[in-house]
Amino acid sequence: MKKYLFVYIVAGIALLAGFALHTSLLKAVPRQEVDNTAVNEIAKQASLFWRNLEQLNDMNFKYRFCILDNKNDVCYLSDESLPTSMQAAIRQGLLPIDVIVNSTVVGKALIEVYPGYYIGQAQTKLANSALIVFLLLGVSIFTGLLVLHINIVRPFLRLEEFAHKISTGKFDEPLPMDKSNIFGPFTNSFDIMRSSLLESRQKQLAAESAQKEFIASLNHDIKTPVTSIKLTSELLQASSNIDSSVIKKLKIIDEKADQISHLVNDIMSSALDDIGELRVDPASMESSALHSIFTKADDLSKTMLDDIPSCLLELDLVRMEQVIGNIITNSYKYAGTDIHVSFKIVEGFLHIYINDFGDGVAPEELELICTKFYRGENAKAANKEGEGLGLYIAKQLMERMGGGLEASNRDDGFTIALMVRLSR
Repeated sequence: MKKYLFVYIVAGIALLAGFALHTSLLKAVPRQEVDNTAVNEIAKQASLFWRNLEQLNDMNFKYRFCILDNKNDVCYLSDESLPTSMQAAIRQGLLPIDVIVNSTVVGKALIEVYPGYYIGQAQTKLANSALIVFLLLGVSIFTGLLVLHINIVRPFLRLEEFAHKISTGKFDEPLPMDKSNIFGPFTNSFDIMRSSLLESRQKQLAAESAQKEFIASLNHDIKTPVTSIKLTSELLQASSNIDSSVIKKLKIIDEKADQISHLVNDIMSSALDDIGELRVDPASMESSALHSIFTKADDLSKTMLDDIPSCLLELDLVRMEQVIGNIITNSYKYAGTDIHVSFKIVEGFLHIYINDFGDGVAPEELELICTKFYRGENAKAANKEGEGLGLYIAKQLMERMGGGLEASNRDDGFTIALMVRLSR
């Protein structure tokens, strides 16, 4: 604590200055004894000559005074500089004495028992003392603030800058340590935390890299046999010596292979999204590209498109195919009706309304159907296959392309609205 001795000394000086001011104020106004005889003489003579107070001019009194009647009107002034009202006289320390004539109070004699000279002298001493004290306080405050800045504020600013670097992922630069200030041990703890975070970040990156490799390997390992199954099924369907019942079963195998392929794509997209690797690269393109996207996704030829407004859109073509494919597949699975698609330009976005004519979704489930792994009660009751990832992935992809996805019920069905950003 020796390094803060100077601060204590400055504080002590300020206290001493305060005591000096107090003492100076006590001594500023001299404690004179009031001459009661002189006071009474003024009151007596004022009573005797009440009808003709001008005769008081010929008398020699110790104190200056002013005489007021009961209406507070000035009857006599021994000096023109004296106050002429009761309030002003009391504020300046004049002593009020009753003037009595025939046992009746006829007025007041306001007597200056403490001369104004001493009051002026006291004011001067007070001003000088206050000036000195304020100067000392100013110096002490400035010194104290300087010490606080050097020993507390500056280390905190360094810690703030260090914390900002940590928040942006800069773990390589150590925090300069100054063990001479009170935050020395605290600074050391921060640097230990930095080292721990750096080690944790390296482990996280290694784990994410291993996870991506595993996902890619698993995706390949599953899709390879699925592709073989699909090709074999298509080849057998093309054979002319197979009866219709076998062809029907081969078509089922073909559809299941497609379903497995979709599920693998969804699971892979979800896993990549968890580790921040679900990349979207929007580019400017003609809105007419949407027609081919819907055509590819409409395997059952149940989709009817209105005219697409001619405009430029910001979208990732591959990701948009994935979005529309997921929505059309969901409609096939849960509604099983025709699909009507309409378009409208609204405030910088092309709105795409994908409408089916099924039973829709329970109102309490509307906010949940785009949640990861959520499956509605109708899907569970109908024992429909799925992982609850289609609409979740579609919404994530739309938002990463700068747009959005909303779901709503209609009186005659269910609508998914896609908002695609127009090119600027």
